Amino acid sequence: MRNEVLHYLGRRPIPITPKRLATSQFSGDWASPYIGKGMDFRSHRSFELGDDPRSVNIPMSIRTGKRMVVERVATRDISIFVLIDCSTSMGVRHKADILLVISLMLLYSGVSMEMRIGAALITEQGYQGLGIGMGHRHALRLFDQVERGCASVRQGRNLPIASSNQGLSRLLPNGCILFYISDFLNQDGFPQSSLPSSLNVKRYDYIPIIVQDEFEYSFPHITNSTMIEIHDPEINTVNPVWFGTTERKLIKRLHKKRFKEINQLFIDRGINFIHVPKPDIEQVHDILTNFFIHR
Repeated sequence: MRNEVLHYLGRRPIPITPKRLATSQFSGDWASPYIGKGMDFRSHRSFELGDDPRSVNIPMSIRTGKRMVVERVATRDISIFVLIDCSTSMGVRHKADILLVISLMLLYSGVSMEMRIGAALITEQGYQGLGIGMGHRHALRLFDQVERGCASVRQGRNLPIASSNQGLSRLLPNGCILFYISDFLNQDGFPQSSLPSSLNVKRYDYIPIIVQDEFEYSFPHITNSTMIEIHDPEINTVNPVWFGTTERKLIKRLHKKRFKEINQLFIDRGINFIHVPKPDIEQVHDILTNFFIHR
């Protein structure tokens, strides 16, 4: 799945932008979602057909004896950090695959836009920080660690947690775009909209991403009574349960009420959220892209 996601994102990364525009103190400069000096030097390389002749560096060309051009990169002094909920409830059905698709899309888009990227795996016991940095080498290491973490969630294996959630705030840079990917349900299945207790939402550009499939935000349509296999994440077993039309309607009504409560908790605090119901790559890409286009 990782290769499919990265291949799909090759020419269409998510246009991640902060909520507030950065403005300069100098007159004549324009408002931008990013802050920095504009264009910074990256490297020199040989002149190729199609390059702008104005980018030729004459001193370097004289020293090397061949035409050399300067490569520059847009400076975007902003960080994105992805908190990935790896609690037991995220191992149900295809939710671990949704976790992986969203995380890879956000991290790849961030590194392709020259942003600092970081991630951490969150469980009920604590967190495992995966680091924050720039560059493709750092991104590849993050991809590997995120993929292994999601595989552990899918298989119901415990993650090696090194720290409690109390130290998580020291890992996050102030003002970063903070994504929290979770089903926002506690161990008893009740709504939970908050970040780990040690984090202050006001310090970050907070974007919650709700991962709930049709069995959680609603319930599939059943014409007749039938047997449905239900996965118990606590003991990692699958048990058949008999459902009739009456039970289906009751469960659907309760699930919709619970999902509405989660949405209302964010709305009351003025926080825009994202809901992703399936691990479909194209659908997830469209949901994330539309969120930032209309932000």
